[in-house]
Amino acid sequence: MKLTVLGATGGTGCQIVRQAVDAGHEVTAMVRDATRLPPDLRDRIAIVETHAVDATAATAAIAGRDAVLSAIGTRDLKHPTRVCTETVDILTTAIRAGSHREPRLVLASNSAMAPGPGDDPLTRFFVKPVVLAPLLRHMIEDMRRAEQIVRASGVPWTIVRAGRLTDRQSKGGYRGGVDRNVLGGFQITRADFATAMLDAATNPACTGHVISVGN
Repeated sequence: MKLTVLGATGGTGCQIVRQAVDAGHEVTAMVRDATRLPPDLRDRIAIVETHAVDATAATAAIAGRDAVLSAIGTRDLKHPTRVCTETVDILTTAIRAGSHREPRLVLASNSAMAPGPGDDPLTRFFVKPVVLAPLLRHMIEDMRRAEQIVRASGVPWTIVRAGRLTDRQSKGGYRGGVDRNVLGGFQITRADFATAMLDAATNPACTGHVISVGN
């Protein structure tokens, strides 16, 4: 498949790029600073370097793609942010404006925003709404707005939600739920989350669904 990855220099995005090219996919990485990509990957992918995600850069990066995977997120949990919202707004607009078939947008999101079926009672009624919601409120609000834009955009989409991301070695697999949370899915390695993102991108049956994952 032909894939475009945003956030490719981050921990999860880099894992997505590496796993995708190792699997034989044709990858375009949209990045601010190409030197932050691992040297062994730079010659194996196409790179669109831009200081900001704008309509022009997005249109060029997604043209002719089968899927666009966004691993954009914020590391600043103390201040309001719109990084996911603005990125998704630009991407969905660019996808709709394209002259070719629309690629599917696969969005990385966070399960802390969504207490519900699949969670145990403690997580559903206390941990997520009472502990995590205020602690992660800025990130959650940004991701919630981004998800709303994706759902209302009219473009093909899949949302992949995870809990805490770790830099530990891959567990060799993950547990997943479709349109429901994963029992005990409090965390997942970035490597396994990247695998889940790629699995969602390459599986047409995931279109229009929220996939929740955890180790």
